[in-house]
Amino acid sequence: MGDFTTHPRRSFCNQEWTTPEANYQESSLDSLCDNLDISEGLGRILAARDLLNVEDARRFLNPAEDQLHPPREMLGMEAALERIHHSLVNYEKVLVFGDYDVDGTAATAILYNYLKRLGSRIHYYIPHRIKDGYSIGPGVVTKFKAWEVELLITADHGSTAVEGAELLHKEGIDLIVTDHHQLQRERPRCAALVNPHQEGCPYPFKELSAAGVVFKLICALDEYLGERKYWDREGLCYISPNYYLDLVALATVADMTPLLGENRTLVKLGLDLLNSRPRPGLSGLIKECNIRGKVAPSTISFKLAPRINALGRIGDPGLAVKLMLSHSFTEARKLARHLTAVNKERRAIEQEVFAQALRQVEQLQSAPAYVIVGEDWHPGVMGSIASRIAYQTHRPTIALTRHPDSRLVGSARSWHHYNILEALQSCAGRLIRFGGHPSAAGLSLSEENLEAFTREFYLAVESGGASAPASAGNDLEIDTWVTPDMLNERFFDEVAWLSPFGHRNPEPVLALPGMTIDQPAVFNNRHLKFNVRFPNGRELEAKAWDHLDWHLDQSQRYDLAFVPHIYHSPDGPKSQLKVVDMMHHG
Repeated sequence: MGDFTTHPRRSFCNQEWTTPEANYQESSLDSLCDNLDISEGLGRILAARDLLNVEDARRFLNPAEDQLHPPREMLGMEAALERIHHSLVNYEKVLVFGDYDVDGTAATAILYNYLKRLGSRIHYYIPHRIKDGYSIGPGVVTKFKAWEVELLITADHGSTAVEGAELLHKEGIDLIVTDHHQLQRERPRCAALVNPHQEGCPYPFKELSAAGVVFKLICALDEYLGERKYWDREGLCYISPNYYLDLVALATVADMTPLLGENRTLVKLGLDLLNSRPRPGLSGLIKECNIRGKVAPSTISFKLAPRINALGRIGDPGLAVKLMLSHSFTEARKLARHLTAVNKERRAIEQEVFAQALRQVEQLQSAPAYVIVGEDWHPGVMGSIASRIAYQTHRPTIALTRHPDSRLVGSARSWHHYNILEALQSCAGRLIRFGGHPSAAGLSLSEENLEAFTREFYLAVESGGASAPASAGNDLEIDTWVTPDMLNERFFDEVAWLSPFGHRNPEPVLALPGMTIDQPAVFNNRHLKFNVRFPNGRELEAKAWDHLDWHLDQSQRYDLAFVPHIYHSPDGPKSQLKVVDMMHHG
């Protein structure tokens, strides 16, 4: 195929279209298509995503349980299994201590429910964002001592809780950390640390969610207890870890982990379970969201996850675990309605804070990054505010608010692959605590350190090359250019094999050069629809959502950027182009 991108042009959406360099021979593409018996169009998408190796591509297109890695390869797993087995045999009081987002609450629900079925004397606790703070602090340790906890298992935090681990040790409470956040140099004192990011861990896949790590733990425990004939000896009904795959999928998508490798398999299996046999709690939430048809990753990201996360931001996050574990449809619908109300309140708070934050940003236009501080901003929306500003301005952003104990607490968000965790590491001497992922982190500091921290953070961002506005924010990444003959029914059917779509595995965006359009029209007062006319006279239906501002001329030729899509009409399945951008051909 010819190169249609030699001369950059601005599009209707004011974007420059970019395509990956074709670093392969056409013979390699032909071999891939022949070996997998796929169309050229699908082959070009796989090649654009570095999946030219036949076996790699075959595994990608056919995610299955046999692709999951042995769980006991994870460093710290054997120690965790032995300590949990000891707690079961000795009927110790165990507490699962989770984080307050979707990933943390789902991981808590999985571990609590599985160990409960094994006969553990177990409870769970999700901290209140304002009253308890993040991870293991003095306040929660005092609670756990009063509750006579003997073994504490974290879910989605704990890797950097060095001081908290020492407090637990002094109180005689053993600690198992299950987490997926980046670690710092000093490790917490604990009976076991289960985190694939720790140095020396041979586990081959590092991008699991916290619920994914917990799932691997219960898979390992399943094997460990099976070797000891635990279920027969205790007279318990066996439960497969796969029963929890729906919650793993929910958390993996919600936490924006890459939908590649093992995550792709976990999400595929989990969505199959969620769409065939949804547990009552999630079924109630799905009905409350008026979701029709199958749940997809986009459904989780835009409908389910925000409602669950709202509890952790401004409500009682323990209700999220209660929803996930509910066996009653009546209770589930009641909880789901409460989640919707809390989410509505969260949106109102966020809009008010965002308006105030933008006024600060306007005064910091020349800054290489943004550190914004509110007097009484709700701490639960700091992550959302930082994300929105980073996305709009293309600069790393930190949003802080004053905590009742006079600390400044908040969230840091990156943009376009910049590692904000490294920038915070370079300012560690000014911080009380920090931790998270390269793209998103939490932090706290004393007010007297704010000015010095801001100065050091800006210098770190500048030295890291993230301060200059980048064109990447206005680029549209095209998987590949295609010709009309590639867009046959077989190809549209094959595109579904690339799903589930999500972070690092987006829906394929393709481009067609020099097309004419027919019958442009407006629908729902917001969207455009038209037919794309191919040179051989064939036409395909196209829709451009939320692009009423485009003015289309049937006498002109256009290059189209689109997502291939099949929708189910009353007359059966139909192929359609979801047009995301256009530009004049030439």
